[in-house]
Amino acid sequence: MITQLSVVVKNKPGSLRNVTKLLAENQVNCFCISTYDAPDFGIIRMIVDDPEKSYRVLEENGELVMKDRVIAIPMENKPGFMSGILDVAYRANINIDCLYSYISDSLKSAVLIFRAEEGDETECIFRQNGYKTISDISEL
Repeated sequence: MITQLSVVVKNKPGSLRNVTKLLAENQVNCFCISTYDAPDFGIIRMIVDDPEKSYRVLEENGELVMKDRVIAIPMENKPGFMSGILDVAYRANINIDCLYSYISDSLKSAVLIFRAEEGDETECIFRQNGYKTISDISEL
């Protein structure tokens, strides 16, 4: 599993820019990013090359940041591949909390990234069902 950072920000102009600028100023590479908004706040989810440093920098600069582990599965570019992944989750009664994708240059494929309860157990279920999972950001 890989580490995802989630940053809760005010839903106002500049919030996303401020977070990404802090990372850039500290030489952190953001591989992928996803945002969720509500009337008063937003959540920025990211996979970065140095999650520990990023966490520290964001926290030291007053950002509300959390770390969690996410599952990353490379996807074949064919109809139904993602549906098959979600079918495994459904049959195993796995609730997916958040989901987004990333296009990997090194893998030459999309990567489905998601968070679910009981992450290690969930990752094992996908491997038992024939899916490769990415365990380190160096594989992205």
